[in-house]
Amino acid sequence: MAGEGACTFEASEEPNGWDVVDFDAFSWPQADIYSAREVRPKDGYDKITWADDAELIWGPDLEQSNTVLCRLTVE
Repeated sequence: MAGEGACTFEASEEPNGWDVVDFDAFSWPQADIYSAREVRPKDGYDKITWADDAELIWGPDLEQSNTVLCRLTVE
């Protein structure tokens, strides 16, 4: 059963206001860039024709980080 024994997890709620322009995300870790070989896209994502300059970003651990919040400011 998930969360019991050696197979534990930590679930966190999204921080309030993370998606507003003045939210301070300074302490957030930077996303890491991975190759398609490292990510091993599947479940339909392997059918996408990725642009040559596309980059796959993820949290610090491809196996453990299952939610990525991405912020981008467009001027």
